[in-house]
Amino acid sequence: MSNKSEIIRKEKVVQSIVIADTFTDEFVPISDNIPHALLPILNKPLVDYTLEFLSLGGIEEVFLFCSVHSDEIKQHVDKCIKNGDGWTLTMKVNVTVSESCQSFGDCLRDLDARGLLRGEFVLLEPGVLSNVPLLSLLEKHSEIVKADKYAAMTLILQESGIGHRGRGLEDILLATDSLNRVLFYKNLGSRKTKKIEFPMDIFLENSSISILHNLKDSHISICSSSVLPLFSDNFDFQTKDDLIRGLLMNEEILEGTIYAHVLQGSLFGGAVSSWRMYQSLSQELMKKWIHPLTVTRNKNRVLKNNVVIGAGTTIPNSAKISRSILGASVSIGHNVTVEDSFIFSDTKIQDDVVITHSVIASNCTIKSDSKISLGSIIGTNTVLENGTVIENALVQSKQPDNGDEYVKLGNKAFELKVSSDDDGDSVLSTTSKKPYRLHITDIESDDEEDDDSDGFSDSEEELSYTQSPVPDDTKLFFSEVIDSLTRGFDDNLLCDNLILEINSSRYAYNVTVKEVNFNVVKAILSMSLREPIGVQYFSHLSRLLSYFSPVLKNYIRNEAAMLDCLQALEDVATSGESFKEKWVIAILQHMYNKDYLAEDIILEWYRNLDTDGKFVEHVKPFADWLQEAEEASSDDEDDDDSD
Repeated sequence: MSNKSEIIRKEKVVQSIVIADTFTDEFVPISDNIPHALLPILNKPLVDYTLEFLSLGGIEEVFLFCSVHSDEIKQHVDKCIKNGDGWTLTMKVNVTVSESCQSFGDCLRDLDARGLLRGEFVLLEPGVLSNVPLLSLLEKHSEIVKADKYAAMTLILQESGIGHRGRGLEDILLATDSLNRVLFYKNLGSRKTKKIEFPMDIFLENSSISILHNLKDSHISICSSSVLPLFSDNFDFQTKDDLIRGLLMNEEILEGTIYAHVLQGSLFGGAVSSWRMYQSLSQELMKKWIHPLTVTRNKNRVLKNNVVIGAGTTIPNSAKISRSILGASVSIGHNVTVEDSFIFSDTKIQDDVVITHSVIASNCTIKSDSKISLGSIIGTNTVLENGTVIENALVQSKQPDNGDEYVKLGNKAFELKVSSDDDGDSVLSTTSKKPYRLHITDIESDDEEDDDSDGFSDSEEELSYTQSPVPDDTKLFFSEVIDSLTRGFDDNLLCDNLILEINSSRYAYNVTVKEVNFNVVKAILSMSLREPIGVQYFSHLSRLLSYFSPVLKNYIRNEAAMLDCLQALEDVATSGESFKEKWVIAILQHMYNKDYLAEDIILEWYRNLDTDGKFVEHVKPFADWLQEAEEASSDDEDDDDSD
């Protein structure tokens, strides 16, 4: 019976849908050349954070759905697989393409027609960054479905208090019953709504109601298998909000109910749905508030004044850079000022240029004495001539070919004409979207600076990423592993959860697989030396090794990992810590009997040990025993052959 249930469990793959396209003009003109999924966040493609989050959350199969720039996205995913990025070890990603889709709803209808999803799944809207444990949310949704067979979706919402950076952009007003079933839902967005009308029925039909107005959308939903058919049966459902409104208005006809789950504490969920959210989430990552998702340390260098620069970027002493993020290989001229801005990779900024509250895409050239300000967005490959002044504008490198009005600024610079709406905000004359004026002035520096400091600690004329070594975080990683394992052992936690914690720490500190194997084994062996009061030592050692058996099996998978394990044993034994007599033999014997270590690997490792050290003396009895057993086995085979 247990074997049958195990087979069923393995067949039930945990799946997720990730929609890659926004189907809006929010990121024009940059989105004309760079897919939304590959938009750089702290010099790392946005989709990498999403896939990393899904992998850490326990997802096993992802359908990454895109309708534009599909070739670039496919190439990026293939590159990640080739490079062996962390998520590739535990998760399969399928890039699904349909160029005919024009909305979020179209994508889900297409997926329903393909029949790729089985059972419940996680649905992500474009550009999600999160640290939410998805498996527990899926289990909770399954429990809801058992109690309510019509439960279609659980909305994952984020608490958003006054002062939160995302507040005011995607505010949600919600009314729920005592079981968290959604009775009323309104996405306030940035609308200045002063009056909200609630249907009287929800008060008459429910004895207890909670009204929540401190929420924002995480753009994550846990869905039942009925969600895709609901989109297929209702072609007017173009967005997730359309589905929610439809179910609330026609709950009995459509036979679907909505539930809500509110994230609290350090759990976070958000999406890059606008330039303002792009700015907000960049700051969240910079401050490590979406742990374990963090800045890619081996590709970035963090300077004072809250400046992040990518590999190969140089900044002269005469430049003044503050509260900005610069990509890789950005060239900055003398007397340049950059404040509260984002500059993508391979852009050249010549002398005496001023850039404030703006975004400059990759491969641009901003020539001397130019000024860019007030939330301007400069598209890829744009060249601004000497002395160009840009304020609150969208500029692209090619002449618009769709009839849009424009002003030619140069051979590779065309400003899209902007008109004014009723509120006085600037908007594109040809779309409903408007450039957002970037403000990053609320970033606080972690470093105290001298009044006469220019914000840079280097004394050389040029600053370069290559002049500063990448920080070694293996000690911090080891410390976190020790903390996780100790707490897990003391509280009798599941080892599967401990493995997830260790993998999260691995992403956070950007350590290699070899370093993970070495430090996990080292942590367990170090714990075995801490004999509890009143407990016999070898009894404690046996219990510890038995408890962490799933952890050891997970990380000692091949010959390279076996050598990492043996090196960890040697490191602990020779670190100066006192250990019990025959401790080394006890460890080797246990791991050999459990098939964690192969005989030939142990003997190969033993032959390479320092013969002058004391450690080899502790290993020798066990190595001799293995060799004798090997020789005896060989003699028996010879006798059998002679017979």
